[in-house]
Amino acid sequence: MDDKFSSSLILLTYKNKALLMYRQNSAIDEEKHAWSFIGGTKATKESFEDALGKIIEKEMGIRVENVEFVSRSCYHACLTDDNVNHIQRAEGQTLAFFTLKELQKLLLSSPTREFVSRHGSLITAAYS
Repeated sequence: MDDKFSSSLILLTYKNKALLMYRQNSAIDEEKHAWSFIGGTKATKESFEDALGKIIEKEMGIRVENVEFVSRSCYHACLTDDNVNHIQRAEGQTLAFFTLKELQKLLLSSPTREFVSRHGSLITAAYS
């Protein structure tokens, strides 16, 4: 596999809930878009932990510490009260927290749905 540019997702949890992102292309965009975890790609010599940290900062305006590897293309980090209080949303972007039960009722992107099916227990594990 060519690892020059690889993509990955990060599960961000806070008090037994997962943070998901939903984007609209415009205010009149009526298409059904899927909810997804924050994700992105990395360059060759960059770690996924560093790359995802930069993506989170760009997408939400916060710095997240302690990004943990879960499995291939899957990472996890717990948000703090300070993180949650300083989240910034871009135009056309919705960020919302959902319980594991609520996630199962949402239209999820395929990679996010697969992540949840394999590692959904992480959503409640940090606060049990």
